Amino acid sequence: GFPNAGKSTLLGALSKSKPEVAPYPFTTLRPYVGVIEYTDTERLTVADIPGLVEGAAENRGLGHSFLRHVERTNLLVFILDITRYNTTSLAGDFAALVTELEEYQEGLASRPCLLILNKIDAYEQ
Repeated sequence: GFPNAGKSTLLGALSKSKPEVAPYPFTTLRPYVGVIEYTDTERLTVADIPGLVEGAAENRGLGHSFLRHVERTNLLVFILDITRYNTTSLAGDFAALVTELEEYQEGLASRPCLLILNKIDAYEQ
């Protein structure tokens, strides 16, 4: 997701990880990893990657230093802040994220994925 979409908050809610969370963009400057433990001894490792900015595939922002972590994933979870969509297009933002991944590494955006619309409780039409 883009900066301040709620990625760190979700990681903290799903796991015992304690990523820094703040009400401003670019709080996460390095990936955080959390482990979700299931009662049947299964484990799921979840990574919080810093917010993607347009041009990351060309190494803008934290660019390649965090996109390389995405290469190791089996499932992509896109998180979009729905409160932004009185000024931008939901489909356009999702397409921008997918494009950045695909421009970084062909086929990366073709992995299985989930799309989460976050902050829906604060959305006003």
